[in-house]
Amino acid sequence: MELYLFFAFLLFYLITAFMLNERTKQKIWIVSFIISFAVTSAAIGFIRAGRQDVMMNADQMNWYYILYLFGMISVVLGVFNLWIYRKELWRTLFEKTDDDDDDEDD
Repeated sequence: MELYLFFAFLLFYLITAFMLNERTKQKIWIVSFIISFAVTSAAIGFIRAGRQDVMMNADQMNWYYILYLFGMISVVLGVFNLWIYRKELWRTLFEKTDDDDDDEDD
């Protein structure tokens, strides 16, 4: 199932990469990640609020399925967000900024 999700999102990414501008593409992917995170958080909240045990029975299976599904969607969206924002992440993590050097030039 994870591969189906990955390839579905890959196809969606390729479509958005060719049909939309960069800013719209980034907005779509970050909003989808936020929605997936919110649904995952709600599913975890329902499981926790219901004080459900680790062992599942038939009526608990639906919340664990939703939690698993949206957890996997979050992971896949996270991978695509890392790819989309790779340059910004690289600059943020590894580019040096010397504020003192800027002051000396003035």
